[in-house]
Amino acid sequence: MAKDDKKGKLAKLDIDALVKKAQTSYSKKEGGLAKQLCTGATLPATTDDDFILWQGGDHWHELTHLPGLKYGIVTQISGKADSGKSTHAMSFMKYAQDQDVLVILWDSERKFQVGRFDKKIGGDSSRLALVRSNNINDGAKAVAHYVHAAKELDPDIKILIVWDSVGATLNSTEDKADTEDQSMQPGVSAKETGSAIHKFQKLMNRYMNKETGEECIAVLVINQTYVSIGMGAPSQIEKGGGTLYYLSSLIIQLSRKQDLTRTKDGEKYKYGIVTRAKVKKNHLFDGDESIYQMNLVISASGVQLAKEVKKIDDIKGWDDSNDVDEDNDDE
Repeated sequence: MAKDDKKGKLAKLDIDALVKKAQTSYSKKEGGLAKQLCTGATLPATTDDDFILWQGGDHWHELTHLPGLKYGIVTQISGKADSGKSTHAMSFMKYAQDQDVLVILWDSERKFQVGRFDKKIGGDSSRLALVRSNNINDGAKAVAHYVHAAKELDPDIKILIVWDSVGATLNSTEDKADTEDQSMQPGVSAKETGSAIHKFQKLMNRYMNKETGEECIAVLVINQTYVSIGMGAPSQIEKGGGTLYYLSSLIIQLSRKQDLTRTKDGEKYKYGIVTRAKVKKNHLFDGDESIYQMNLVISASGVQLAKEVKKIDDIKGWDDSNDVDEDNDDE
């Protein structure tokens, strides 16, 4: 058959009729699954209801062109130590609680600060479902138990899963009692991390509303980076292996630029940092161009655009009546 004849046959096919006929294969209770069949021109538009909204200023929207964390996908925030990763996580946890979303925190680093979350960030630690395992398989299983239990108690509950962090979680060979060495099997951590992320995706699929197609679980992964030295300039690479990278629809990479310090009574104190946020991957943006990176101020109270902070009094939540001299030390 000639190439032109093939094009002619396709032109005669009514794509809209094809979609509608395929949708009839689903029952009325599977209307949400039927909606997954559509033409490229009839993809459903997203609304604020599809997100856990960021409510702490404009930087998240400016950086990602998204209003927050999207349900049904994996978002990753990565970077070196002390770059603002956990502050972003706690901020999203607080905003999720404000939006009546259940937060499940997998605190594999065992560093969650109740006082800071409650008093500075404004969250409610008594309403957190906490997992403190630092074993990849055990922690992922515990998160799944929470999700199943929550859905049994309230089938309509929306959930935010936060894993803080990937790099601090041990694989099954590292966690054996008879060894003090790191895993001698390359790829074990990557394999088990990938399995954990697949488990979270299965939870998303299982609890998607089959009648409406509404997603109800969002996943935020906090991760560390390491320097990859090879051909070309050194680059920051996320831990956790290729599966985690490929299954993360959005990756924001943070790098600390500068400490913010003040001098009081002859002593120097640190009250925050300036960090650079860079869009490493964004499969949810469909425009022509977007902001690639921006500077942020990270303090005990949360995250702000650096251009909005000129002095210590500009930091939201800061309350200090003592006069101090401010110093900004580049590092």
